[in-house]
Amino acid sequence: MIHNETLQRRLTLVGLGLIAISAILLVRLVSFQFRMDPQIRQTFASQAENRYNQTVEVMPNRGQIYDRNGHLLAANSFEYRVGISPNQVVDRQEVAAQLAPLVGMSEDQLYRRLLPDSNGVYPSYVLLASVVSFETGQAIADLDIDGIIIEPLPTRIYPQGDLTAQIVGFFAGSESARNRRGYYGVEGFYESLLAGQSKRVTRSTIPIVEERGTSTLTVRDGISLVLTIDRDLQYLAQDVLDRAVQTHGATGGTILVMNPRNGEILAMANNPTYRPEDFSPENLQLARNQAVADSYEPGSVFKVVTMAMALELGTHDLSWTYYDPGCFEEAGVTICNWDRRSHDNPTFAQVFIESLNTGTATIFKQMAERGGGLDVVYNMLREFGMGSTTGVDLEGESAGILIEPGNPAWNEAQFLNNSYGQGISVTTLQMLTAMNAIANDGLIMQPHIVKARIDGDQIIETQPSASHRPISEETAHIARDIMVQIVQDPASLDDYSFKDYQVAGKTGTAQIPTPYGYDPTGSIASFIGFLPADDPVVSVLVKLDRPVGYWGSQTAAPVFQELVERLAVLMEIPPDNERYNLVAQGGSPFSREY
Repeated sequence: MIHNETLQRRLTLVGLGLIAISAILLVRLVSFQFRMDPQIRQTFASQAENRYNQTVEVMPNRGQIYDRNGHLLAANSFEYRVGISPNQVVDRQEVAAQLAPLVGMSEDQLYRRLLPDSNGVYPSYVLLASVVSFETGQAIADLDIDGIIIEPLPTRIYPQGDLTAQIVGFFAGSESARNRRGYYGVEGFYESLLAGQSKRVTRSTIPIVEERGTSTLTVRDGISLVLTIDRDLQYLAQDVLDRAVQTHGATGGTILVMNPRNGEILAMANNPTYRPEDFSPENLQLARNQAVADSYEPGSVFKVVTMAMALELGTHDLSWTYYDPGCFEEAGVTICNWDRRSHDNPTFAQVFIESLNTGTATIFKQMAERGGGLDVVYNMLREFGMGSTTGVDLEGESAGILIEPGNPAWNEAQFLNNSYGQGISVTTLQMLTAMNAIANDGLIMQPHIVKARIDGDQIIETQPSASHRPISEETAHIARDIMVQIVQDPASLDDYSFKDYQVAGKTGTAQIPTPYGYDPTGSIASFIGFLPADDPVVSVLVKLDRPVGYWGSQTAAPVFQELVERLAVLMEIPPDNERYNLVAQGGSPFSREY
């Protein structure tokens, strides 16, 4: 009995001693934490944060791109970046067997990535594949493996393929979602609007812990764009161009269709083009949009600018004539007509109807002499947009080349050659925009490719805006009437005719400059014009590079005719006689929006 009581007292003392020791240790531990150096505490906290949390950037949905009728031109899809947290994996052998064929590793190689380091610590994150396809990513997600981390990487699909590839551009970049962006065309120009605004979040590697935001930013999806492009007109322009390149043995070409009244680009076709899903260097060399990126010497189509300039400056009128020698020497060069023949004493209009180089060079020289000097002429050239970009909303636009007095490369011979489109370089868009001044009563509208922006439920329409007025309405109408005479000239040998519509136009055949002078065998053949001539709703430029037929009248002009005849049907432009009857009866001749 006494023995049991003694044992009980000893156990009580031992228990109290253990409690006391535990209390002392607990107090010491708590006091140690409270007295811990703040830098040491921050270091431990950072280590814990880095080990069990991962900061990622949540990317917004990129804005989509549509044509003017709602047809999808660029849509969103995903690729995936695949990683895993080995500290959450239970059966490593099974996981390696399941994932290896999907991420392009051997089973043994993947298994080794799931093992702890030399200190026996499992990493919180291991990258398994920087990029896998959408289908592969979905297959990995379906496995429902603990610890798997699938990061979506935005990418684009282009339902219209190469039809609108150079207009839309492409979306690409590095293996990081953050570094992907749009290039060329609309994708490049409107990158910031299309991209939206991302959000950084901290994501725990412990499954039961929810992610938390580390920023007050919210994910803002990108703004979608509706283009002025009409997919059907684009298909027509591309089809006509591709067949023309093949028929005439050309190395390439461009067809540009615009509405001169509001500056909208309705179609912009190039040959060659590229495949937007192919990122090989050879294919991407063709990604630039030649209509805005490549400059060329325009040749005789530029004479419509010379004509309008002379009329606007008042140095020439319809009564003006000159003696045409066929060829003459000036400023150290020989300037000749296309046929090298004299045309006696042509009038101002006949200079352009018969496309006489001697006449335009004479007019240019007299503009400087009578109008107030070279600066006056070059000011007018700049008014028509020469030597500067149009400001169109497409990435990669070129300014062309206008060499002015004061530049070491300038000389008087070049000045005279400029009058008929030689020694000056333009883009296709620059040239058509300049001519649109004649089509639009002297006013140049700002060319643009985006018709509207869609921001959630809000639709913001692009309001057409005037760029500037290089010529008066009166000058524009006189120039327009001369362009109509050019097309209707009964003595013309040009291979085209327009029966149902009055068309204003001009052919062009430009020599191609090389480092050793002009190429005697190749040309840039073109035709520029608009219809209906007295109330234009569409303007067109057709350009063929190095056609076998050489002359614009024999190659580009028939292509222009085929195109506008089919355009008139698609755009529901009534023939002139029907249009006049509708107007006489008080009706609207144009039943649709252009």
